Amino acid sequence: MPTWQHIIVNLSVNRIARPIMAFQRFADRSTEVDRVFPGQMSITRPGSFFKLLALALGASVLVWRIVAVNLSGFHLQAGGVDAATGALAWDKSSPEALYQKGLEALAADQGRSLSYFNAAVSNNPADGLTYAAIGEILEAQGNSRGAELAMRAAAGMAPQRVNVQYQVASFWMRRGDIAQAMKHLDVVLTFGTSLRAELFPDLLKLAENPATREAAFSSLLQQPTVWWPDFFAYAANNATDVETLRALSAMRATGPNLMSPTGLRAYLQRLQHDRLWFDAYITWLNSLRRDRLNAIGNLFNGDFEEEISNTGFDWIVTPTSQVVVETASTYGTTGSKALRVLFRGPRVQFQHLRQHLLLDPGNYILRGRVRPENLEATEGVRWSIYCHSQTEALARSETIRGTDPWSHFSMSFEVPAKDCAAQTVRLELAGRSPLDFEAKGTVWFDDMSISRRRLD
Repeated sequence: MPTWQHIIVNLSVNRIARPIMAFQRFADRSTEVDRVFPGQMSITRPGSFFKLLALALGASVLVWRIVAVNLSGFHLQAGGVDAATGALAWDKSSPEALYQKGLEALAADQGRSLSYFNAAVSNNPADGLTYAAIGEILEAQGNSRGAELAMRAAAGMAPQRVNVQYQVASFWMRRGDIAQAMKHLDVVLTFGTSLRAELFPDLLKLAENPATREAAFSSLLQQPTVWWPDFFAYAANNATDVETLRALSAMRATGPNLMSPTGLRAYLQRLQHDRLWFDAYITWLNSLRRDRLNAIGNLFNGDFEEEISNTGFDWIVTPTSQVVVETASTYGTTGSKALRVLFRGPRVQFQHLRQHLLLDPGNYILRGRVRPENLEATEGVRWSIYCHSQTEALARSETIRGTDPWSHFSMSFEVPAKDCAAQTVRLELAGRSPLDFEAKGTVWFDDMSISRRRLD
């Protein structure tokens, strides 16, 4: 036995021996007192003596048990090839050590492994992880009924333990019971947020297959599902067919899970990317508050009274540290707010504010008011109109820079009848060389609109 074990054993024996020796000294003194004062001390009477002796022995056994359990736990914490064996040498009933021995024996001898797991459960009947291990062995042995009972016990004993619920979910997936598996995956994805990136691709495969989609998501989406917004956003960006998103959205609509702003944004971006402009527009309209529907026109939120949502056919801002784009209060506005664009100075080819449009072919005019405020830029900022995904502008406004009071500006343009189903209006820094894209200062916009232009 190593020296450190001798030391621990000696300390343990001394702990046990000391109370017994103290008790013996007390008993000897009590005997002498009893001779002088008969009946005053009851320690020498047989009944009292044996009661105290039993108490001392019980305390000693308890101390030894504590020492053994602690030493067993020390072996497990220390790790190593023989950690479980060393732990069982001190505490043969250690459920953790028995479970570890079961894992060690699993590859070579399933029967022996099962014996260890059964012993572990006997000493800790509430350990869901061990029940799951038993279930996997019984499944491998062809005992389907026993495996099912063990997995149900595992799930019941560890209702929020991610690794156990993952094992149970995998079991039901192998059995082909997708709906049952999803109940446990719901727990995994709710409490094991780090596993979402790993599991979402597999869930998307279930969603893309019409044969498995209903079983996987229909019942699940009838209850609040906290990870659903993240998954739907993932699906919107990665699904091979937009029909998958339509089907998932339809199932979601029948339950309590609302479309989150992140999910809606991802869905609309996907529809727009696939050039399903009408579907995207209707979906976006249905997401608006009722009072905002009255503000629908060729250009949305041109008065900038609402916060920019970065969604659908509202203004879209691509974040950049060199420029601040926001709605804010200032003097001279028609309402309470205007658009504020603050350039901090570092170089940036600014094209970071835009809005998608659905204009019929024809002639239009964009109008608005502008107030530059110490805006230093080589050429200035301007508005441009493009057919979506094209680089050649349909029209550009005059450039804006310097400092001026509020003034009106306008820009005429024509939407062609061919290859221009959707358009983009964009604010950008004008320029050709890198130095042209260094800007500092502020520019304000208000009362922007797009209307049909009459041709006389």
